[in-house]
Amino acid sequence: MNRGSQMSKFRICLYGRSFGSARLLNTAAYDSSIAHLKADLKKAMQAKDDASKTTIRSVLSSVKNSEIDAKGKTLDEFALADLYTRLLNQRKESINHFLQNNREDLAQRERFETQVIEKYLRALPIASREEIDTKVFSLLQDLKLQTPDMQLKQIFGKIDWQSMPSEWKASAATIRSSIAAQFKKVFT
Repeated sequence: MNRGSQMSKFRICLYGRSFGSARLLNTAAYDSSIAHLKADLKKAMQAKDDASKTTIRSVLSSVKNSEIDAKGKTLDEFALADLYTRLLNQRKESINHFLQNNREDLAQRERFETQVIEKYLRALPIASREEIDTKVFSLLQDLKLQTPDMQLKQIFGKIDWQSMPSEWKASAATIRSSIAAQFKKVFT
């Protein structure tokens, strides 16, 4: 690879700061989701909708942090779904803490943020949790017919983690958590 092609992928690094874009390596669905977030941020700013603006900025900040943590790895809609799910879980935990401390005002704000994030999660081209659970349940039943006394780690070893997430339109983490949740139902 010559120096010219290296320069076309990444911008010049001055004084230890990289001005390159990590989004060059991401999938089209990921990039369109980020563009949608930015367009909605612009609309919220024009409409002076502070609650939506703050939530979208928070989500974009989390996306940027995950891009930095990825260190040049390709990010896709599944990584974005995992991020949104993590943000939703944080908000739900905060709601519970606020309600325990009689802070209904803060809990209401977190509920609104949860609704906004759920909207973006539903917009991603991924399988729903119910669809994944159904596929995992049938997979586990098929594996039980082959070997009735399988352990969880053996099941994880039999799965092709390279192709399954794209075939099922789900992240590997979502599939793993579903397998762990469904395992006791099938193998006990």
